[in-house]
Amino acid sequence: MAVAWQHEAPDWFRGSFQPIRHGETIFIGGNGLLALDKNTGQRQFSVPGPYHSPPTIASTSIYQTATLGITGPAGIYGLNASGGQALPFTDHRLGGQRWSGPHSSTPGFFEPTEAATPITANGLIYSALPGTNDLVAVNPNSGDIQWQQSSPKDEASSNMYNRPAVYDGIVFVTAWPYQVTAYSARTGDQHWHREISDQMVLPPVATDEGVVIQTRESVQLRAHSDGALLWERTLDGNATDSTPAVADGTIFVADEQESLHALSLSTGQTQWTAPFDGRTTPVVAEDRVYCVDSLWALKAFDRNTGEQQFEYHPSEVPLSPPIVGDGILYLANRSQVLALEEA
Repeated sequence: MAVAWQHEAPDWFRGSFQPIRHGETIFIGGNGLLALDKNTGQRQFSVPGPYHSPPTIASTSIYQTATLGITGPAGIYGLNASGGQALPFTDHRLGGQRWSGPHSSTPGFFEPTEAATPITANGLIYSALPGTNDLVAVNPNSGDIQWQQSSPKDEASSNMYNRPAVYDGIVFVTAWPYQVTAYSARTGDQHWHREISDQMVLPPVATDEGVVIQTRESVQLRAHSDGALLWERTLDGNATDSTPAVADGTIFVADEQESLHALSLSTGQTQWTAPFDGRTTPVVAEDRVYCVDSLWALKAFDRNTGEQQFEYHPSEVPLSPPIVGDGILYLANRSQVLALEEA
């Protein structure tokens, strides 16, 4: 790989969250928000603030531009996707933050080790509410709560929900210990709840076949309608901080022991296994699977065979999961943002 461009971020930036792309702009969160031109890396605007997650893009009905939903240790925020109005002769902007949405009443002395990752679907922003056991759906125009639900196991010992997944009007969420829950995306009414056998439950992936759920030791597929177990594949893993990816009937998942697996979505059977010893969130694009190994090295595998095609080590760590577009990989890299192309 070769560096297509490299952006030196402001001193306040701390990048390890996955970027998103909207039109010609790359947005990256990390102690604030950066907006960069996707072709050149030139900064369009930056907004420092308590923003510590990947952003999500949401259309609005009262603004001419979209809203970026993003979370911090104490709550959820809505930012202007155009950056607001720059003040002449200063680095400040007006209207960069549109709203400050629901907040935790007791965020704690220390901020969460991982920020909640919001998603957009059905005209709403869905996210775990940092520092709580709650899931919220908020209006991207105002940040007002459309509905809010607490974990069925609402105890101090239970953890914040993982990043949700939405499919066909249902929001699927998981949380430690044992929990998998489905809510109506429109009303927040509980659709079903299951307690599974493994305490450690990682973020779900919603597919046409069902909901893919990774636990510490296994991967399973559950039915959309009632959460019934369709199949379970034991990997003898020790996964605590990975998320599967699904593309064209194949699940790509790391066991955080020594392997990256490609499993059939319909049966759970192994298609290939490749050496890989860290945590990761795979990204699939065309004929490759991209994985950042424990935040420090980017590896690419042939999606059909598992053969490793390259490995890239950045000058700084941690390194975010990439996004891919027009043959370019975009990654956040602590104090930099990188665009990589094939040499």
